[in-house]
Amino acid sequence: MSPSDSSSSAAVIGQASPDVIAVAGVILAVCFLATGGIFVKLSPLDPIATGAWRILLALPLVYGWDALERRRAPRAVPRLERRDLVVLWAAGALLGLDLTFWNISFHYTTVANANLLANLVPFVVVPLSVLLYRERIRRSFLVGLALTLCGVTLLLSASLQASLASALGDGLALLTAVFYGLYLLLVSRLRRRFGPGRILYLSSLGCLSTLVPLALLLEQRLVPTGLEDLAPLVGLAVLSHVVGQGMLAQCLRPVPVALSSVLVLMQPVVAAIYAWILFHETLTVRQIVGITICLVGLYFAKRGQ
Repeated sequence: MSPSDSSSSAAVIGQASPDVIAVAGVILAVCFLATGGIFVKLSPLDPIATGAWRILLALPLVYGWDALERRRAPRAVPRLERRDLVVLWAAGALLGLDLTFWNISFHYTTVANANLLANLVPFVVVPLSVLLYRERIRRSFLVGLALTLCGVTLLLSASLQASLASALGDGLALLTAVFYGLYLLLVSRLRRRFGPGRILYLSSLGCLSTLVPLALLLEQRLVPTGLEDLAPLVGLAVLSHVVGQGMLAQCLRPVPVALSSVLVLMQPVVAAIYAWILFHETLTVRQIVGITICLVGLYFAKRGQ
């Protein structure tokens, strides 16, 4: 090999490696995010209390992220106005309701169903964006919507055939997508003025102000009694909430949209594998077909966003 060939090969590797690292980072982030439902099922606490501990234990790390952002560019940090605080609290409250319904859903339906149905966020965000911001809907989104509706119908019919409790769990997971979609719409407006660390930290306070009262009113198992009880809560806060979300935010930028849409859709699949290994959760043929149709529909919908 000539020197020119070796230098050109090195240049190609040098150009490709950042994208390869980013793709690997997205895959790893998805694997971390998929642990969320697993830790919820492993938690000895009631579901809403588990969500509150997730936010509370992650709060010091999120505050560090916010402090680092402000230290790097102190002049770029805008002053918080009363309207900003209201929107940040509302975003946190929506996130709290999202976690409430999602965590409860794991006690009624499968991890695969809960993860998949909670990921139907584009079908909340896009119609609201059309109504609020006059954005146009692409044809691929409508194709994705039609496919996903078919897949969800199959899943719900399978759950109804299994038990009313399973159908209730699926319904709660669908509500999760609604609240998370509303949360993302508020965050998209906040991102025009604030960094992600500031938004996540201040909205976490609003989230706690929703989760803690709900847990106190509705639940009994609220506080871990030992290290064994604390372990899944720490895993949920650190691996799923901070590491998974943080890695995904950092690694998605250099990855092409088409590829990132496929990679992010791996989360329900990875979660189903975890649940099969740990809880021996199996899926019927109808559920597998429904999940596959939903994933294809979600891919088209994300391409059309």
